[in-house]
This record gives sequence, C-alpha cells and structure tokens, in this order.
Amino acid sequence: MRIELLQAHTHAGKPHKPGEHLDLDESSAKWLIDIKVAKAATTESNKQPSRKGD
Repeated sequence: MRIELLQAHTHAGKPHKPGEHLDLDESSAKWLIDIKVAKAATTESNKQPSRKGD
C-alpha cells in the first residue's frame, strides 16, 4: 500500500520527511495512518512529474 507521510518518520532505520511516499505492507501502512503519521497516497500524489515534451 502506498502512503504519504504527514510527519517525519524512521522506517527500516532510514529517516523520511513529511511528504515522502512509501510502499508498505497493508498492516504497517494502516498502523501509520491510524496514528496520524501518514495518509493513503492519492492517485494525484502518486503521479510522477513528466518532462516537457514527453
């Protein structure tokens, strides 16, 4: 499950900043959402910026 961090969080020993996206197993993702550290990533926030001319 893809999430977007709302707060700084350390996952697997690596620090992550708010706004970063992580792909996690469903139970870990739901736990972070439940404790208000993350939200489910929306389709819009999953989009990669495209290069001009692509």
